[in-house]
Amino acid sequence: MSPASLAAIDDTLARAVVYRTMSIGFQAPTEERLSEVGARDGFPVVAAALRHLAQASEGANVERVAARLGSISPPGVDQLAASFVHLFGHTARGLVCACETEYGPDNAFHQPQQLADISGYYLAFGLHPTPGSEARVDHIACELEFMDFLNRKQAWLLENDGRAPSGETLEVTERAERTFLRNHLARFGRAFATRVVAEDPSGYFGALGHTLLALLSADCARVGVEAGPLGLAVRPETADDTPMACGSDGELIQIQRKP
Repeated sequence: MSPASLAAIDDTLARAVVYRTMSIGFQAPTEERLSEVGARDGFPVVAAALRHLAQASEGANVERVAARLGSISPPGVDQLAASFVHLFGHTARGLVCACETEYGPDNAFHQPQQLADISGYYLAFGLHPTPGSEARVDHIACELEFMDFLNRKQAWLLENDGRAPSGETLEVTERAERTFLRNHLARFGRAFATRVVAEDPSGYFGALGHTLLALLSADCARVGVEAGPLGLAVRPETADDTPMACGSDGELIQIQRKP
């Protein structure tokens, strides 16, 4: 394998690490989740991944957020969980809205169309919400987990001449990443991250917000799509029987097959 291919695999896996950490970080805190991302040890793995991406010309701001994450000392899990509820609430309409389709036009068609489109991306790659989960497919953590999956899949394809046994190609996966960023995650993710930073400027979730903002900005520049706005209005609140935004302790997306 050529040095260029090896470098591309390293870059893709580094992005997967950061997306995975962001997905876990924006789920209800538990000691298991804090341990998984190394939060009490200064996020060593994700900080190394961010430094790698900074060296790969993905933005000097990426280097700065790596240092910021490493300086964060999370409080006890009970206090952190209380902060999570304060910021994001138990439903889609917390202080900071974590669900994509709560942002944007106020009409009867926008939300169901967007939810169907998001689900279509997941299903195209054989993914579906965990059975019994109340998590919404447009929750920030769910969309971040999908980006983690796409980057890991790209790394696998790079190691296997760009094609999976199922016929899926590197080009198809890269196109899905680009359009999902443009149409969904980056469309609202930067506004979401900006709100988190504003509401928790020196806290644990604020540090995650800074990281997510830098990641999405750098990733949009890398794939050549316009980054979403830093400010995006939330739809006026109406009666809503959509399931709660925060799911069970299980993963938001269950991967049904290997890439």
